[in-house]
Amino acid sequence: MRLMREIEVPQRPGDLVFRASRVHAVLFVLICVGACAAMIGYRWPGPRAAYYVSGVLLFFLWLGRRFVLNRFHPSNWLVRAADDGLFLHLRSYLNDRMPTEDPTVMFLAYSEMRTARLVREWVTTPDLNGRSQSQIIHYVELELAGDPKAVADVLADERARPAMPERHWYGSSTTVFCDYPVLMESPPFLRLRWQVVPRASALLDRLRRQVQIAEPIKLGVNFTNLGGLSRAEQEKRLRDLDHRGETIAAVYLARRLYGLDLGGASDFVKGLQGDRSQ
Repeated sequence: MRLMREIEVPQRPGDLVFRASRVHAVLFVLICVGACAAMIGYRWPGPRAAYYVSGVLLFFLWLGRRFVLNRFHPSNWLVRAADDGLFLHLRSYLNDRMPTEDPTVMFLAYSEMRTARLVREWVTTPDLNGRSQSQIIHYVELELAGDPKAVADVLADERARPAMPERHWYGSSTTVFCDYPVLMESPPFLRLRWQVVPRASALLDRLRRQVQIAEPIKLGVNFTNLGGLSRAEQEKRLRDLDHRGETIAAVYLARRLYGLDLGGASDFVKGLQGDRSQ
């Protein structure tokens, strides 16, 4: 395993690069703008309401502009498959305004991987109203051959990095998106959350020549019923939930399990982030 800055990653013509889809982002914008134009043109759901609804939709589109614009930045990539190994981008493309001198790329040689497989996970989490919500998440899971502690420490360091202040016309602010595409919840299994293109099968086909490809698996994970678990297991589940980027859900569950207020639950979950021993 080797760490490097993003600027130090070699750009080779034969590499296969996986990134968040730019086409999908453009289509989403076109659909939103087209819906606004149709509402105004047909005056639906009413002459005044059409302008109001369109304005609200365009406002939220402006608020989420980073999800679209950042896909066209050079930092928008998750995996670069080279002839000798994989370059993994640990930092989400949404956080590309953080310091560029940070070592955010991990290189894994193919000899450092035992197996690779596709994992489909059905995850159930609570929403802010206490109801259950489910989603299917796809991962490419790499079983590492060496000691996974160094990799786990690198991932923890990336999560712990603070945001840099950003200057705006109204002042300055700091923003860190809870989006962590590379996870290690159960060493030595390293997971890449697959929300990129091409499909995961393209990476597995590339790995097939160097790494054993295991059978795909389907899992179900429920983060809503934690009351009957031990305190240690509850904290592990909350830590896993936070590592997945579901910090709001983790804070909600901490309040419900331990009777904490919002500030206390937030501090409790934040304290779990720094615990690397479990």
